[in-house]
Amino acid sequence: MTTCPQCHSTKIKKNGLTHYGKQNHKCKKCGRQFVLNNLHTVDGTLREIARRALCERISLRGICRLLGVSLTWMLNFAVETWATAPEDLGLCEELKSLRTANRLKIIGLQLDEAWSFVGRKKNKAWIWVAFEPNLKQVVAFHIGGRGKDSAKALWKKIPRHLRRYCYFETDEWEAYSAVVPFERHYVGKDETYHVEGFWSGVRARVSRLVRKCLSFSKNWKNHVAAIRYYFWQFNLAQQPYI
Repeated sequence: MTTCPQCHSTKIKKNGLTHYGKQNHKCKKCGRQFVLNNLHTVDGTLREIARRALCERISLRGICRLLGVSLTWMLNFAVETWATAPEDLGLCEELKSLRTANRLKIIGLQLDEAWSFVGRKKNKAWIWVAFEPNLKQVVAFHIGGRGKDSAKALWKKIPRHLRRYCYFETDEWEAYSAVVPFERHYVGKDETYHVEGFWSGVRARVSRLVRKCLSFSKNWKNHVAAIRYYFWQFNLAQQPYI
């Protein structure tokens, strides 16, 4: 049932089309004019469902079909929601400081990269992550090529105190040797067991990263924003409720 977003009256009539060809409505009670499924008329419950669906393996068009909202509204809402993710990915407090009771904790980070693309498959967008396996936290990420420049970009995004004191586990991809200090670098496929499992979970939850799938990213900025948002929500889900 159509209701007025201002007075919530159900006495609504159609009132021509907007400049963009959308059906316009007018409330007979208060005179408010509005278009259905815009940012003002989708209620809080649907917004919360849409927000949660952004971290599930369902495309934006799929969410539109499920909730009965327009693609324009969904895309605007998604971009607005993705933008709320902080740069530090909501990292847990335990990793923000390595000192406990005047003792330095020994922490190992696993570095790995996964393939994705934007627009078409030849536009590769490699997702590099630094992953803490015990607390299950994404410490940092970078999206770019697969060479040394991207490895350096990921390295710079890892918090300074972690770069200084942690040891790092990677596979044998040569780009890591260009940035990780030799004395704290452990190499081998066995060293990245946990982060490989992490990637399996990511591909099970993020539709734009599923192989041979039609719901891929068309825009680089949105690709980065959507992945940052998922990593943030992943980190928060691993932390105990306070």
